[in-house]
Amino acid sequence: MGDKKSPTRPKRQPKPSSDEGYWDCSVCTFRNSAEAFKCMMCDVRKGTSTRRLLQ
Repeated sequence: MGDKKSPTRPKRQPKPSSDEGYWDCSVCTFRNSAEAFKCMMCDVRKGTSTRRLLQ
């Protein structure tokens, strides 16, 4: 008989994480609130990279 295709299902959207209101410090790994612009433990600014520049 012919090829029967199963009905296409809509792609599932990822469920929002309960961790969305936080960010993890890249230096000390402390979980800070999303509003914090620097780590509450080590004072490193949010988004600071731990990589060193090559010279």
